[in-house]
Amino acid sequence: MEIGKIGLNPENIIGNYKPRFGNGQTDPTQSGKQINEIQNVTPQYNVSKPIAYAHIEDIKLPNELTAHYYKLANGQRVVIVPKKGTTVVKTYVNTGSLNEPDNLRGISHYIEHNLFNGSESLGDKDFFEEVNRMGAFTNASTSFSVTDYFIESSLLDDNDLENKIKLQAGMLQSPKFLEEKLAKEKKIVNSEINMCLSDDSSRAETLTLKNLFGINSTSPDLVAGSTDNIDALKREDVVNYFNNNYYPANMVTVITGEVEPQNAIELVSKYFNSTKMPSETRHYEKLTPIEKSVRTDLISDKTQGAANIFMGFAGPKNNNINDKIYLQAVDELLFDLNNAKIREIEKKYSTFIYSEPNRLSSKPQDETAKVIHASVPENYVEPLLKDLYKVLQNVTPTEEEFEAIKNHMKKTNSIYTQSSFALNNYLGYDFLNNTTHATADYADIIDKMTYEDFIRTAKKYYDLDKVSLTVVHPTGTTEDEIKTNYKTAKAAQVAFGGAMKKVPIDVKRVKEYKLENNFDVTLQDTDSDVINYSVVIEKKNYPPKNAAISFILDDMLQNCGTIYRSNDEIDKIFDKNAISAGISASSRSLSLFGDFQKDEAKQALELFKEKITSPDFDEKTFKQAVQHCRDRYSTVEPSAGEPFINAIYKNTPLETPIKELLESLDNITLEEVKQLYADIIKNGQGHIVVTAPFSKNPELQNEIFANTASYKSVQPKDTSINKVYEPIEKTQVFTTETKRNQAEILQGYKFNINGNIKDDLCLQILTHILGGSPSSRLFSDLREKRHLAYSVNSRYSNIDDIGVITLSIETTTNNLETGKKSYDNIKKSIDGFSENIQKIKTEKVSDSELETAKKALKTAILSNLEMDADQTEKLSLNVTTPYGINYINKKFDLIDSITADDILNTARYVFKNKPVYSISGTKDALDANKEFLNNLV
Repeated sequence: MEIGKIGLNPENIIGNYKPRFGNGQTDPTQSGKQINEIQNVTPQYNVSKPIAYAHIEDIKLPNELTAHYYKLANGQRVVIVPKKGTTVVKTYVNTGSLNEPDNLRGISHYIEHNLFNGSESLGDKDFFEEVNRMGAFTNASTSFSVTDYFIESSLLDDNDLENKIKLQAGMLQSPKFLEEKLAKEKKIVNSEINMCLSDDSSRAETLTLKNLFGINSTSPDLVAGSTDNIDALKREDVVNYFNNNYYPANMVTVITGEVEPQNAIELVSKYFNSTKMPSETRHYEKLTPIEKSVRTDLISDKTQGAANIFMGFAGPKNNNINDKIYLQAVDELLFDLNNAKIREIEKKYSTFIYSEPNRLSSKPQDETAKVIHASVPENYVEPLLKDLYKVLQNVTPTEEEFEAIKNHMKKTNSIYTQSSFALNNYLGYDFLNNTTHATADYADIIDKMTYEDFIRTAKKYYDLDKVSLTVVHPTGTTEDEIKTNYKTAKAAQVAFGGAMKKVPIDVKRVKEYKLENNFDVTLQDTDSDVINYSVVIEKKNYPPKNAAISFILDDMLQNCGTIYRSNDEIDKIFDKNAISAGISASSRSLSLFGDFQKDEAKQALELFKEKITSPDFDEKTFKQAVQHCRDRYSTVEPSAGEPFINAIYKNTPLETPIKELLESLDNITLEEVKQLYADIIKNGQGHIVVTAPFSKNPELQNEIFANTASYKSVQPKDTSINKVYEPIEKTQVFTTETKRNQAEILQGYKFNINGNIKDDLCLQILTHILGGSPSSRLFSDLREKRHLAYSVNSRYSNIDDIGVITLSIETTTNNLETGKKSYDNIKKSIDGFSENIQKIKTEKVSDSELETAKKALKTAILSNLEMDADQTEKLSLNVTTPYGINYINKKFDLIDSITADDILNTARYVFKNKPVYSISGTKDALDANKEFLNNLV
């Protein structure tokens, strides 16, 4: 059996049905014992003639479904939806723990358990055996206001549907309540209560709701009750409560699945034929929402880890379907969209924050509750609350977000109503709340929801002046610590001094567009009269490997003219009109970055497009490019870098052995270069970024749109990461002979990345702490203490899904001034690298190291965005990520959330991989270290 706990109640129009506890199946071996039952539970329906029923209406649902609504003569409502899939027979009894007097708190759940222990109609048979025989699944749940029972299966035999209905009707109308079974079930229920109370979260949830609605109860759990209450229950208590709450007019039965409506309703009328009515006035808990916020802090004696936070708000009335749907829209923005407002807080504090509705009362006109829950380390409680309050104080979607919310909700509703179980659940609550058309009208209500409806709902139901807040602090926390943290956070909330909040890019001044030719256009408003422009056309996949072709293409684009003008003519126009442009190519992309004055916008844009789309690839320019490449690469000095890069980026175009590249130059044709260019143009995605004074010159926007629209169509935008990563299977060591007196040592680690911002930040911070500054570990150790080098560092790089951290040092092996030979510096350097790696992956970095690295990273981000050209370039990179234009801002805001644990985990992830060593030095130095280097493998 299941208890529907706070935050897990199924009363959610598009949410999942998530009761908290399962199992609870009873012992079937006692079902044959005969114990007389009290007379007032003798079935009144056990007659051969079915009860009368009336067809009320047919309700059109999403996905071309129809709900057939009937009402039996005894008042029970029945809803039948024929559809493909699993068949679910489920009865919702409109009673739960808040229909119980406090001395009986928990009886609803106890009865739920006992209804599986035999019924009059079942006789000596066992309920679970009968269900299992059909290949069906059965269970039940109890919440604050509903107790429900279901049997779910495919209809494998002709009589399965009738057997399901008969079994369920029997358990709900003629339970035996055998004394021996009642005694046995107390032990099971008490065990479940103890499980509920095994930590103090249940107590905190209960306290949150008690404070929110002024509920006076001594039970530590409002649904499960207390073991004292269960132990004290008498059979008479059980029978009386059952008779007063389990009557036909207080039930809704919903059947969804492969059924024929007429046949199904006839079976329901045959078996659900009780005429029982309550003999006493039912109990309803009085719910009085608070008018002033309440905060309670508990110190747990059970929880040693995180603190648990519960924020309770009074929600819409059960029957206020519009506001309930509007509030779901608010929750979409806060919790469910990919860029949900709460997501940044979750990342900052490494937690999961969720909000769930709770149907507390069985009265349609009573309020629901919303409870937000988070679990964080104790020192994050007040900062998280501060951030959470900021978000809830200003729940305002952009126009795009507002439309996204509507579309997502409608889509989700359409998806969920394909499920027999989910659809059954929606309809059950629709009818309990007397909002019989809620699911049917769902999409229409969303379409008619206005921005004003959204804002009003957010302010009304997430009212921070009327919140019930409960915090459970872990064992060891003191009251003084709680007070100090609270006072500190409170002071911080009202402090207006200190440094201004930095924002790398003001996205309020950035707008994004998508043109019919699939070009993405990003426009950033600026105060400068100089316009910065970027256009990139990029393929997702690499071409067949031949890096020299892309090098030639790059050279040709820089030096050739267009089919309309020579390169000299274009240069003269650029010079005359102060237009600047740089064009480049890689194995899968073409790009141009330029700038110009606003008065030259039209001419500059035309020339830029001409350079990209109409290059004049003639034989002369091709031969010049080939020679340029030959000259450039034939003079490259041997170093540790070439074999290192080729090993790390093996099987990608970045693997470019100089010898192979030079040899290929004799065989490459102009046609191959043209084919690479054409392939990028045809199969690439296109995006344009412009930083310009659009507010002062709105006509510039039309110029850019007109120019971009004249490009040929490109491929639709795809921000997924290209999958090219291949692990280094075993340690590799490369040596390169040079004449230099210093040995160059590279020690690198290749790993898989997924583009996650937090991961990227951790890698950058890790690299900075390890060897990214004069105060870094490698610098302090290998240079300052061991005196092995003037320069030592580490760096992080990435391309596609490949990440690389490289440690590098140049250490003297031959002192030209003294003649001293220090060949062992190679071994000392590598040993130094290994020792620092071992330390950083086994011990947490210090708070001061972490804070220093964070500040350095913030400074680097901000300083690299000082110029408009820098922001244009950064936006050009950002728009190709899943995070879009907000990428750098999200990254910046997340820096403070990185913890020492994050760095430790990142170090362990990176340095578990096999390293690649590449050492260049004199022959004597390499020979002296031959044995040591061989042992590295």
